[in-house]
Amino acid sequence: MDRPRYALLSGLHAVALCRDVDGLYGDPVPPPRLRHELRGCEPRGELARAVTRAIVEGTAPLGTLDVETHDGAWRLTAVRVLGARGDVVTVESAGAPHRLRGAYGTVPCGNLVRVSPEPPAELTHGEVTFLGCSPRGALRDALAAGAERFEAVRYQVLNRAADPQHEAEAGRVTAAGASRHHHGLVDLTVAFPRAGLLPHRHREVWDLFHGYDPPAEPGTWRRFTGTARAEWLRQAARHAHRPPRPAPDTAYELDGRGITDQDALLCALGEAVLGPGRAFPLGSPRALGAELSGRTLVWRHAGTARACLGVTPLLARPRPATFREWVDGLRAEGVRVVLD
Repeated sequence: MDRPRYALLSGLHAVALCRDVDGLYGDPVPPPRLRHELRGCEPRGELARAVTRAIVEGTAPLGTLDVETHDGAWRLTAVRVLGARGDVVTVESAGAPHRLRGAYGTVPCGNLVRVSPEPPAELTHGEVTFLGCSPRGALRDALAAGAERFEAVRYQVLNRAADPQHEAEAGRVTAAGASRHHHGLVDLTVAFPRAGLLPHRHREVWDLFHGYDPPAEPGTWRRFTGTARAEWLRQAARHAHRPPRPAPDTAYELDGRGITDQDALLCALGEAVLGPGRAFPLGSPRALGAELSGRTLVWRHAGTARACLGVTPLLARPRPATFREWVDGLRAEGVRVVLD
């Protein structure tokens, strides 16, 4: 078949290569709010303060909560504490908890018990169809045997070199049939989590980075905002190794127009030093300063970044660096920063 754009995987192996997809791109649906009890819990730090506030006010926002139970460490997100009774703390969170590996700073609890009912499947899942697929391995054998369902699979978005640009859980294959638009191939329908739908602009980013070379037009990253710009930055960092490294005693001009957050700064700085469609796979002032040590950075229109960088520290973890921290960090590593 022609170069596939998507792959479905079971375990470590690809079980289908597909040309296109229908229904994957759209507005993600927030995961349902689920209620859990932290039993045998020892509230400390932010959790202890939230419990005290919940007792007084009825509920209290908390944010991210990491807990350690007898069966491992778990992370709950967008948490709100609903109350406490003895050594039991009741919380509500966005979706199910995620298992953590090597977690630090967790709150010790005996058990994490879900107490809210399972939401209806139609609220949490929809149909996504992978088009023009060539089944292989276990999936091909299951379809040949007439199986009506197949185990849950993951999916990958592939570039021209068949390298994954993105990977996530897909769901259980629920239907297969002859493809209407791709002769000799099949279309595979998956019960897909609505919370995992992808913004349309992510597809635009992946299309721009689909070939062997990154986009050549300067400033293309400025089209994107929010999560799409973060995805642009991730793709651009994959091309950082290809151009020559920054030459010693070189001066680079950084166009500061539009640098309103850290992602914008990293996109603009990567373009200024490495070229369009490229970015450093680093994100801290000292780390980038070490990469550019001995060079000069002429920061044009620096006033925009001075007013915007690091001014919303409560919205992200870790806290984004301020303009002054960026300048000081670069200079500490031997970069001559000229502000204009």
